[in-house]
Amino acid sequence: MYVKLINPKTHGKAAYTNTGSSAQTLQYLQHEALGEGRKTTFFSADANELSAAQVQQNIDTNVKGLRSGEAKFYSLVLSPSEQELAHIGSDPDKLRAYTRQVMQQYAQNFNLASGRQLGSQDIVWGAVLHQDRTHRGTDPEVVVGTAKVGEKRAGLQAHVHVIVSARDAEQKITLNPGGRRQRFDLMRWQAAAGRQFEKQFGYVAQEHEKLRPKGSRERDTTYDAGRLNKIAERVARINLLVPREQHLAPDAVQGIAVARAFDKTFYRMLARVEERARDGRPIDNALQLLRTGREQAAASQRKAATALHAVQHLVRRAQATQDERTEHVAEKPGRRGAELDIEM
Repeated sequence: MYVKLINPKTHGKAAYTNTGSSAQTLQYLQHEALGEGRKTTFFSADANELSAAQVQQNIDTNVKGLRSGEAKFYSLVLSPSEQELAHIGSDPDKLRAYTRQVMQQYAQNFNLASGRQLGSQDIVWGAVLHQDRTHRGTDPEVVVGTAKVGEKRAGLQAHVHVIVSARDAEQKITLNPGGRRQRFDLMRWQAAAGRQFEKQFGYVAQEHEKLRPKGSRERDTTYDAGRLNKIAERVARINLLVPREQHLAPDAVQGIAVARAFDKTFYRMLARVEERARDGRPIDNALQLLRTGREQAAASQRKAATALHAVQHLVRRAQATQDERTEHVAEKPGRRGAELDIEM
């Protein structure tokens, strides 16, 4: 069982922005379901058939006490494995019943200062069941060329999208599943969701279906050879666009990819390097960008920063001497007023 809290900044800001109305997110979820050729109906704790408009009304009117820039709702995904789906015959009714149990656990997982425990009746949410998934650009099959972006994935792919209000039903408590762990332990809830499926349907989870601490899972290296070939091809294309002195060594780029475990940051930075090459911009700091995911300050900027740091040092020394003779009144400890800001 894979349970995810959507982060709009990294998982799709256009579709999942949550500081305003839920209309855009619901429209996206509705569009995805229509793409499967199925009627789009949402469900909740006590209703099996809700329209997107009804869910939007429930979410968008449950915002009392929230400021304009604060999250108004959160998006969750409950994604069983193919083996789990096969075990229940990918039955929509069973998936809806399971979702209701998981959302009950979601409510109970919040630790309130009053010690009160929330239940399903205390949260406002709606969900929709999708039967299909499509390939994305970062999927291993797309990277090695055995599938194309937008193609349907093979096998059973049913999953549930949940949209849940950031306020309780009485609009007195803000509920943030991505906040402090003491308030909401996200991993504990995710693990409980996996155990709930086993308990509810008599399923014995395989090792790869169990939640593990981040970084403890062994990486699947099945597609590494294909990934390395694709990277070498991209480097060759980049080298055709830049002067010889800016050529990248394919093995160096491949080594960085392996060191970073082919993560999304590496591919994002490689795309940035390729874009600069197409635009005719220098890529002399490309390896630094690929290795760290951060820009390297130009030599002139580094020299300026060094000079400014030297000035700061002299200012602090002068102030220290002055401090011996003058008592500072109501001055906050920490950085001095004369210290300069340096942007790298």
